[in-house]
Amino acid sequence: MALSEQDRQILEQLELQLREDDPALASTLSSQQASKTSTKKTYAPRRVALGISLAVVGLLIPIIGISASSLWITVLIGVLGFALMLTGVLFIAIPTVENPGAAKKPTRRSSSSSSFMEKQQRKWDERKNNP
Repeated sequence: MALSEQDRQILEQLELQLREDDPALASTLSSQQASKTSTKKTYAPRRVALGISLAVVGLLIPIIGISASSLWITVLIGVLGFALMLTGVLFIAIPTVENPGAAKKPTRRSSSSSSFMEKQQRKWDERKNNP
């Protein structure tokens, strides 16, 4: 939901007042905001496939370990299977973080989506300005 012009002005005034009152806090907050927006979390398909494979193998290993004749071998195989399952789930659950300093090639998709968003913003502004 877009902010009204009055809301934007109020926020700008608050921001200016914060910068005047406590410049150290304002710079800390702006640097934290910049660092949050600069990193992008993604899920790499290879990493997800590896995680699923490890989890499935980790599920199968304890089943095979049950057929072992010795108790300590069964426990050892069970622990190994659990470790593989846990590793697989972590590979799936934890996203990879792209390096913010690395330059990426611009893709058609990003340029077309940004122009689409620009068009939508322009239409919204026109609708708001022409009641």
